[in-house]
Amino acid sequence: MTKKIRLIILIICAVCFFVIAPMLIFYSMGYRYDFKKMKLTETGGIYVRSFPAADQIIIDSKIIKKPGFLANDVFVQSLMPDEHTVLVKKIDYYDYSKTIPVEQKEVTKLENILLFKKDIKFTLSKGISIPSNEFQSPFINQDKYIVKNNALYYSDATQNLDISATKKSIPVLKKVITYSLQGNNILWLATDGFIYKSDISNLTPSTAKITTTAIKIKKSGIYKIINDDKNIFFNNNGNLMLLNPKTNALDNFYSPVQDATIAQSQDGANIVYYNDNNIYISLIPSNGSPILPKHSLYKSNEKITNCIWLNSSYIIFTIGNPEKNGAGKIIISEIDYRGKINTITLPQTITLSPTQKIDLINPQIYFEQKTGELFILTGKTLIVSEKLTK
Repeated sequence: MTKKIRLIILIICAVCFFVIAPMLIFYSMGYRYDFKKMKLTETGGIYVRSFPAADQIIIDSKIIKKPGFLANDVFVQSLMPDEHTVLVKKIDYYDYSKTIPVEQKEVTKLENILLFKKDIKFTLSKGISIPSNEFQSPFINQDKYIVKNNALYYSDATQNLDISATKKSIPVLKKVITYSLQGNNILWLATDGFIYKSDISNLTPSTAKITTTAIKIKKSGIYKIINDDKNIFFNNNGNLMLLNPKTNALDNFYSPVQDATIAQSQDGANIVYYNDNNIYISLIPSNGSPILPKHSLYKSNEKITNCIWLNSSYIIFTIGNPEKNGAGKIIISEIDYRGKINTITLPQTITLSPTQKIDLINPQIYFEQKTGELFILTGKTLIVSEKLTK
């Protein structure tokens, strides 16, 4: 081998080293060349967690991951900043699919995915039938108080068994339109149009008003206080209002609405509110901040009749036409409005056994958070699901 050839080989090796070495360094640091934008760019990642654990998690139809033993999550790195499609699959469960953006040096999270069985098991609840107007009373969600003739009384709920009939006949509060509990406090709309708040164990006539302007009370009006531990909303005949903690004024939030419900999430408190044809979600502003944008979760040609939380990431609602006593649908939806919103619709005929099936006729729903069970009242039959949530 001549000196000239050796020199050429040395130059080629040097060039390769000075070209390839930086590329390897940048690659190890998470940089990639973006051929679409024709430039070097930093990558990001996607973190996916589901309950129950998925069989496969597929990114962009080509990266296939499987959660490890006793794990229900995966982390995929070195993804170009762009839109990426995530498909979560499990045998006998509905697929979950979402297209989400990945940013440079950031991890996009899908960490609250619930997978639902294609065949959710239902059984008769206690094997008895009940009238529709007693749905709340015999089994679930029994309220401690009841409003009768503009006065608040102890109810006949099981938690009040130790309260005498005489005490139940004496009003706890007078001049009450509607009420709600907030920890150890009670909130109520009085007949004078103001909302009051007091310690439930020490009600006095000098209880402080928490609103500055009276609501005009209509005899056939619909009023409801909707609250969690920090936030107070008020449904004033279909106009949803938010109590401003700085001014103690009820600010207009959205109209028209049927009802609303609040749940805590990792991002803060979310309120879901709905009218006949639309379901929306908003993050609740804090400390009197401006009202945040709403996001649409569902739009229906049929009437939305009820909407409740399954957990802080999923809702369940019913659609149908109660006036015509027809078939109704029960739909479960995530609240993650990035990309496509994943929903599943329960069968309109529930199979309890090979010989017993029940049609959903104007179904009423209740979800028991402690057990993860869904109660459905259809006609005069109450059925209960297997555990749906973790």
